[in-house]
Order: sequence, then structure tokens, then C-alpha cells
Amino acid sequence: MLLLLATAIPVSAQYGSRGDRRYHDRFERTNSYGDVVEIRLSEPGTLESKMPPDMENRVRLLHIEGPMNNDDFKYVKKLCDRSRCVDGRDKSVDNYIDLELERARIISAGTRGLLGSSGQRDVLDNALAYSSHLRTIVLPERLKRIGNNALTGCSQLEEVIMPNGVRSFGSSAFSGCYHLEYITLPEGLESIGDECFYGCERLRNITIPRSVMEIGKKAFKGTGLQRVALPYGLQSLGAAAFEDTPLTELALPASTQITDNYLGYMPKLQEITVENGSRYYTYEDGVLYDNTGRVLLLYPAGRVGACVVPDGVECIGANAFTGSLVENIDLPGSVTAIGESAFEKCSHLQRVDLSGVNTLGKAAFKYCSSLAAFALSRDIEVIPQECFEECKQLTKVNLPSSVTTIAMRAFKNCPNIASVEFPIVLTEIGKEAFEGNKALTAIDLPSALKSIGERAFKNCRALTQVSLPDACTTVDKEAFRECTALTAIDLGQGVKSLGDNALRETAITTLVLPEGITHVGKKVAEKCKQLNRIECRAILPPTLDKESNGKIDLYVPATSVKAYRSAKNWKNFKNILPLE
Repeated sequence: MLLLLATAIPVSAQYGSRGDRRYHDRFERTNSYGDVVEIRLSEPGTLESKMPPDMENRVRLLHIEGPMNNDDFKYVKKLCDRSRCVDGRDKSVDNYIDLELERARIISAGTRGLLGSSGQRDVLDNALAYSSHLRTIVLPERLKRIGNNALTGCSQLEEVIMPNGVRSFGSSAFSGCYHLEYITLPEGLESIGDECFYGCERLRNITIPRSVMEIGKKAFKGTGLQRVALPYGLQSLGAAAFEDTPLTELALPASTQITDNYLGYMPKLQEITVENGSRYYTYEDGVLYDNTGRVLLLYPAGRVGACVVPDGVECIGANAFTGSLVENIDLPGSVTAIGESAFEKCSHLQRVDLSGVNTLGKAAFKYCSSLAAFALSRDIEVIPQECFEECKQLTKVNLPSSVTTIAMRAFKNCPNIASVEFPIVLTEIGKEAFEGNKALTAIDLPSALKSIGERAFKNCRALTQVSLPDACTTVDKEAFRECTALTAIDLGQGVKSLGDNALRETAITTLVLPEGITHVGKKVAEKCKQLNRIECRAILPPTLDKESNGKIDLYVPATSVKAYRSAKNWKNFKNILPLE
């Protein structure tokens, strides 16, 4: 049965009053255009056959009653994704769908899998995801669960009206609903899934019911929430649940435990408090600590100026200061460990004394663009991955004598570092460790060094000379690529492997491959315009992945000329001559 309605359809009294008001306002406006359709289904899967073809591009408020399956929802989604909407004169009008389903019943799967593999009744899974022109939706009064991705990506969705029977929201249920502004969470709701409202940037106010026990990771990330009250019975708060929101304060109930102890970056946060009796956390002056007070877990990112860490704190936790506006940090002698990304993106931090710290985490000071100086403990053995990456104001690096490893990207894109003091026990320089350090003119590599990683000194355009110790056996691919001022390199006696493009686009005039070398990669000296001589002192031709610079004279041991002239790729050199 199909009716073109002349009067408003009542919304069940169990729905929120805000939704009632907004919904009726819209109904009265749309009804006057003759674009309201009511369909009552007696059999699931018959919705499309009930809709007159001339209304497919006209309907803007669709009321459906009765049993619905996947095929019905597929058709609703087709309507929501139509390219245009017209009035009775075939003139284009605003294209949107207001969907009213309070008297509908979700019963089982149809021919498509849009409602999820379970085929459960009263569960909405995936059915209307990415419906491009869905503007409002009134959900079925019998609905028990809003499943994973149920309305994800409905970028024009502004309002959701739901019954009080809903007990859980699945992961990403409303993620990417950028225009979602009005939604009332039902009393009785128990869990909010991971990334449930991720990216709902217009969602500025929400009341979380007292019944909610669990909020998933990134559940409200990127929303416009300006304040939120967590229910007293909340047990689990997912990592980064409110990351990238404009919250200025957050109060944690005593029962709440944060996943991975990671609240995430909240740029305007000024204060965190914890209810008395918490087994997990404590706070002091609005700063969050673990229950022992020994681990600083989160410093409010919105605070400016200096920070004095209390004596007795032993560890700065992972991401504790990430994105903070702190300019100076005073660490007590009790602090011995800095966690991963602890100060990442602290763009105002200028100096830090780490002389008492034994352990540094990955990316601890990454993107600290104002950091001009640091002091490290004599017990530090590893400069971790990405530790000082993009610290653009660093001009000098003095590493303590204990450091044996500089890990991947540790000082990448620090363009103003002019000198590095390497410790004598250093054995490894990792991948991209100093890439892009354009002020570095010279390096004094220690005798213990065994390997130079991929792109370790790539694009160090001021570097002029390099001498490798005999202990160094590996120079990985592109290690010195685009070091355009490099005129000479001594590979030492120990190098066995020279990687692809290792010396590409340098200014070297001579390349000497040592006697013990066993592998030469592709195009190791490609585009070296000043290169005029190559020597390979290995008696047996090493593996050569691809001939390059074949027009340059190649000098090899006199007894090996014949072998090189017949060896794969080496034989492509036009002139293979004996060493004197």
C-alpha cells in the first residue's frame, strides 16, 4: 500500500524530545512539496516494487513500516545515492532523504549481505553505509544494536533519532558523518565501539548515559566535543577516545581504566582530574600519573610555558607531552626513562637535560622543531629510531661515549646540524639516520663502525670527504646519494658490500673498491659527472648487479683482467685495464 501523506506522521514517544522537534519541523516543510511517501510492507524484500517509479527521484521523506531485509535496505541506499532530486515539474531541488523507520522491523538477510553475516533481527549492520544524501534517520523502535559501519561515511547525515532499546554501537557506526550534529544516546546503552563517531566534526555536545560501561578506541576522535561527562560506572576508555577534540578538561571516574594509558592529543586540554578511589590513576595540578605517581602519563597539551616535573617521578610515559606547548621542561634526577613519542611535536620546546635518563623511546623528540640543545646520559647505548627526527634547530650533536647504535632516522631532516661527535664504540649507523642534514660538512667515523645503513647520509649536500674504517663491511644502498659536494671517499679495506646507488650524484673523481669486496649493487656511481677512474682491487670479480659507468676506464689486478672481461656485467666496460 502506498500513500502520499497530507498530515505529519507521529514519532513514537520513546524518542528524544530534541529529535521530535527537529523532525517535525522538517516534516512540515517537506510535506508541502508533495515529496513525502509512506510505504507499509507485509513481506520483506518488496520495497522496490511498492515505490512508484515517478517517485524515485522525488521522494525526500520516506516512511517505511513492516518487515525489512537486505534487499529493502539496498533499495533505500539506492535512493540515498541518486544523482538528482526533482519536483513535480521535473525541476531540480535539494537532493536529500529523511528516512523514518520507527515502525519498521529488521528481520533477516536477503539476497545481499548488507545487514551482516549474522542475519540477526533488530540489528543494523552496514545497511546504509556511505549513503551520500541521507540527511536524517529515525531508527526502528525494536532496534537492539547498531552494528559495525552501520552509517559510516554518510557525509550529509545531520540527525539520528533512536529508541531507548539500543544497547550497543559497533565500531565505526557513525564515523565520517561530518555533518552529524544531533544525536541522543539512549538510556540503557552499554558500549560505544572503536571509532564510532570518528570525524563527526560538527558533533559538539553529547550526553553519555550512566549505563555506558565501555567506550572504544578513537570513539570520538576528531569530533567537535567541547565538554563531556564520563559516567561513573565507566570501566574502559579506549586509547585516544577523545583525540583531536577541543576538550579543555576531562574528569576520570574511579572505575575507569584507559587502554594503553593513552588518552591522545587534545590541543586545548588544560586539566585532568581523577575521582577519589581510583585503582589506576592519580593526578596533581591537573597532570595525570599512574596510581604510584612514578609515571607521568599525560601533561595537558594546551598549557604554555615551563613544566617542572615533581621529584619522585621515574618515567615520562609514552606520548605524555605529545603536541604540548611547553617551552622548557625541568626533569628531576629521579627520571630515568622517556617513553615513545613522549615529547613528539612539542614545537615550542627549546632545551632539555637528559643527563639522568638511561632509556629513550622511539620518536621521543620527533618534530621538536625549536629544540636547539640536549644533553644525554653517559649510560645511553642506543639513540632510538626517529628520536630527534625533524629537530630543525639542532646545530651540534655530541653523543656520549656509551652509544653503540644510531637507529633508523634518528637525526633525519635536521638541516642545521653542522657537526657530529661520534663515540669510539659506535658500531652501527642506521637507515636514514642523518638524511637531509644539509649543513654537515665533515664526519669522523670511529674505528669500531661496522655498517652504514640505507640512505644514512643521503642528501647531505655539504659533506665533502668521507673515510670509512677498516671494520666497516657494509655500505647500504643510497648511503651517500646526492651528497653533491662529496669529492672523495675512502671505503677502507673491510667493505664487502656496496649497495645500489650508494654514491650516486656525488662529485667523486675516483672510485676504489677494496680487495675484499664481494658485492657491488646497481648504479653505485651513477650520474657522478666528475668520475674518471674506477679501480676494483678484488682478485675474483665480485657480483655486479648491473653495469654502470661503462665508458669509464676500469682498472683491476693484472692477473684478473681476463676474468673481468668475461664476468657478468663487468664485461660491459669498454676498457678494462691492469692496475700498475
